Amino acid sequence: MPMLQLTDVPAVHAGKMTDYLLHNSEKFFPPLNMLCTLSNLGLTVTAYLNRDTSRACAEKLPYLAAAFGLSIATTAYALLIMVPMNRRMAVLAKNLNANQNDDRSEKELRYWQKRWQSRNYGKA
Repeated sequence: MPMLQLTDVPAVHAGKMTDYLLHNSEKFFPPLNMLCTLSNLGLTVTAYLNRDTSRACAEKLPYLAAAFGLSIATTAYALLIMVPMNRRMAVLAKNLNANQNDDRSEKELRYWQKRWQSRNYGKA
């Protein structure tokens, strides 16, 4: 995404590529996130059920529970913070595709690109 923020990249092209990246990431990351969350849940439940019979399960249970909690937190962050920004940038990209001289959409797209990048660091 930082490459698309360069002023040398025309906003209409940055908008098209941003829209493309966001659209394709919505196909890849939600299933991956679901798989990781379910895996963490399964491991946490297994360790919890075997905590009395297995020393390893008892020792690893807090770490597995923390991993599950972080998976849930990451999902919530993505849904509540990142997805609304993604949708706004997609709308702005469509506006720029329809009218390349839309200065308001260009400025707003550049603003949301920078905000998205800083919020994505927060998610990481």
